[in-house]
Amino acid sequence: MVLGIIAVVAALVPNAGPAMAMLLGLAALVLGIVGLVKNHGWRAIASMTLGVVALVVAVVMTVAVYGPLKDAAASAANSILASANAGQPAPSADAETQRALKNQLRVWFGNFTPGTESDWSSVPVTVTNISQQRESYSISISAVNANGTEVEADSIYIPNLEAGQSTAKTAFKYIDTDKMDAMKSATYTITRVLVIS
Repeated sequence: MVLGIIAVVAALVPNAGPAMAMLLGLAALVLGIVGLVKNHGWRAIASMTLGVVALVVAVVMTVAVYGPLKDAAASAANSILASANAGQPAPSADAETQRALKNQLRVWFGNFTPGTESDWSSVPVTVTNISQQRESYSISISAVNANGTEVEADSIYIPNLEAGQSTAKTAFKYIDTDKMDAMKSATYTITRVLVIS
């Protein structure tokens, strides 16, 4: 029963707490079953109950906390990689990306809003899943000037978009001040779509 109490408390602690709670919760559950076999009554039932509660809370905490963190880290990494090629001729979409844009998703871009001292820059992006199943997408975008040169590059990640649904994202948040004017007149092109079923 003591292990079950510690496991429930540990499940609520960020970082290593949920992992520890899973181990302690499993131990509390097993010891509760052993106690039930040996007729330890309410303590055995309490141990099993606390073990199950700890396991459930640990799983919920892991999904709720670490799922969004993983998505944010993937999006940040994609943005950094996409920005590394800015200033060169804009890449063109490969055949797989063209197929995806024709058969699996539609993408619309809003107008560029320059950043201020208190806010990030932004380009609203609306993505619609036109396929017949839920999909996740990683989309690389280039902002291109009139000469066809890439001003800036970014990418967005859309997890688990249901068939027929749309979602709104924001691209080009982190723009250097010396690129603001070029971004105001840039057009946006999709250079790569990775579809994750």
